[in-house]
Amino acid sequence: MSLNSTLGIISSIVLFIPAILILVFRLITNRSFLALSTYYLFGGIYNLIFQNVLIAPSWFARSLGIAVNLLDAPLMLMFLTFFSTSPAMKKRITWGICIFFAFEAIVLLLDGFSVNAVRVILGPDIVIIIALSFLFFQRNVRLAITNSKSLGKAFMTSSVLLFYTIFTVVYVFYWLIKNLQYRKDAELVYYLVSILSALLMSAGIIIENKRIKKLDELKNTRKELATIYGKTAGLNKDSRFVKTGY
Repeated sequence: MSLNSTLGIISSIVLFIPAILILVFRLITNRSFLALSTYYLFGGIYNLIFQNVLIAPSWFARSLGIAVNLLDAPLMLMFLTFFSTSPAMKKRITWGICIFFAFEAIVLLLDGFSVNAVRVILGPDIVIIIALSFLFFQRNVRLAITNSKSLGKAFMTSSVLLFYTIFTVVYVFYWLIKNLQYRKDAELVYYLVSILSALLMSAGIIIENKRIKKLDELKNTRKELATIYGKTAGLNKDSRFVKTGY
């Protein structure tokens, strides 16, 4: 077995780790994490088919490969809404997803459901994700230095930024330059960065899950206190106006 094949299988397995963690931690109810788990699940399955570990008809493998690349930007943008600092920013990213779907539809109309369509779509995909993830990376890394609560988000944004930055090189040598040796080298780089990125994302999910659980516990505590003392608190609030007696 070649080095590319070995790393391809390893990267496929590692890609399942974030998806499994999201399921185990029940984060899938959050649409951002649902998008992320779908992103990694489809990527892992396709890689296993590409490495002939899972056997599938050639037409299915080709169609799945194109679909995975078409869903790349929408799924990742949906995940990045998790790092939005305001409802307005989240709304803008959501609109961005709709616009990107429209762009993909236009390309598919012109080039069909083809590899060339993927080549055209991946360029803007990479640029948009790098720009947005860099913005969130800067913010969360800066916050993580003084506040450990942002550490999970810092890991996750660094995972996205690392992957897409290096994937730029992979895109150039695999999709744009028609040289077999370059494509083999690009595959190797892709598998290595996929492994590192997925491990960073997994670490971020574990850390962020702890923060989310603490927030849930705090919310439950407040609800319990409101249930127990809510009526009394309401009476005390009204009594302030009664006690004045003026």
